[in-house]
Amino acid sequence: MKTCRHLLKAALLAAALIGFQAPVQAMQAEGSAVAAQPTVLIHAGKLLATPGKAPLERQTVVVRGNRIVEVRPGFADAASFGGDVRIVDLSDKFVMPGMMDVHMHLSGLQDMNLTMQSVTVADTEVVLHSARQMRRMLERGFTTVRDVGNNRNGFSLRNAIQKGQIPGPRLYLSGELIARTSGHGADPVVLPEVAHALHQGQNGCDGAESCRRRVREEVGHGADLLKIVTSGGARDDTGEANSPVQFTAGELDAIFEAARQVKRPVAAHAHSVAGINEALKRGARTIEHGAYYDKESIRLFKQSGAILVPTASVADYGMRMMQSFRNRMTDEDWKRATETSEWMRGTPGRAWRDGIKLATGTDMGVSERETSLLELKLFVASGVPAGETIKAATMNGAEAIGVEDRLGQIKADYLADIVAVSGDPTVNIDALENMRFVMKDGIVYRAEPAQSAALKDLFFPVRDGAIAN
Repeated sequence: MKTCRHLLKAALLAAALIGFQAPVQAMQAEGSAVAAQPTVLIHAGKLLATPGKAPLERQTVVVRGNRIVEVRPGFADAASFGGDVRIVDLSDKFVMPGMMDVHMHLSGLQDMNLTMQSVTVADTEVVLHSARQMRRMLERGFTTVRDVGNNRNGFSLRNAIQKGQIPGPRLYLSGELIARTSGHGADPVVLPEVAHALHQGQNGCDGAESCRRRVREEVGHGADLLKIVTSGGARDDTGEANSPVQFTAGELDAIFEAARQVKRPVAAHAHSVAGINEALKRGARTIEHGAYYDKESIRLFKQSGAILVPTASVADYGMRMMQSFRNRMTDEDWKRATETSEWMRGTPGRAWRDGIKLATGTDMGVSERETSLLELKLFVASGVPAGETIKAATMNGAEAIGVEDRLGQIKADYLADIVAVSGDPTVNIDALENMRFVMKDGIVYRAEPAQSAALKDLFFPVRDGAIAN
């Protein structure tokens, strides 16, 4: 009997030792894998390590795996590093963090030639088109996108990108937006021919419990954030400066309480003063559009640290769309629409002068043409300095999403999202059109032919080392 007890004790001890050694061995294997990864030395002629500050001259960014290891002055020699070392010569380029569009709608197609044929396109075709355009967007230097209303179609796209199955920016998704029944952005309410009863749209809610449930549903589907609608659109009667909030106080309280419980940030579509301020009082991380903020809004923005995403691009797009059917509009409607569009296009500069923190987002669906860069140009056109515009598209974008501890700057232990252009975009924002190098998570998606030999096995695998010129 005693022998059996000794054998049992020995077996338990051996099992414990094996269980202890397993994580140690796993950590050793992980360490060996990291050590085996090539060290990439990016020689940057100019480096915007911290957007909003002056760029540095002649710097080396050291990357290993998907992380930035360090930034050191001068052009480091490969001989000072052991193992496999690759040098990326960007000594005549301007190097900066990857950019972000924090207000997109991946489930919508927009033809920048101003035709609206996308309304009849099947969901599967939209997803496939979105995947194609996300690759293009990444190659233009946008390494991160926040989608604020995608009818849940974007989850499969996000997951495929995360798994490395297709190329694209990292995606943060809200799923379906949360609105009141029949409110702005809600699914239409229908009267079935047989039942003759009113049916609530899928994303609408009424009452505190109903709205709380909507939050939990979107998180259950995989939402990274929550998008709510507190006012109508800027051209609607429900989206004017003095329009009331589209939720009751109890509904808003329930939404924000539920969001805090599941640790998800809230983005609030809001044009009216009340829609903006009631969302800010309850802790909205971002206000989307924010056309008619007032002095109290400014105070709340600064007090809470919330960020405004003014979406000037969609106002510009809407203005050009209206040109095509001007003859169908009354003079009064035309005057109101043009004034609203002009006001929204001026929001970035007006808000920057008022000291409100900004991030860049387009409010656009995927398009054959570049719209995310247009937003940055509209920022500058409205009076935001180019350097501050780039900060809005990088550091502030990361803060809007809640990833400012790992994205938006080029510094040690941050993710290796690094892009390079010809020219200095802090002097001339148009330089961002001259994209020459794109790295996301330490993987190269775009480089000039001169770099191809050194970087071939670091390119995204689906592309087989192909180079986008």
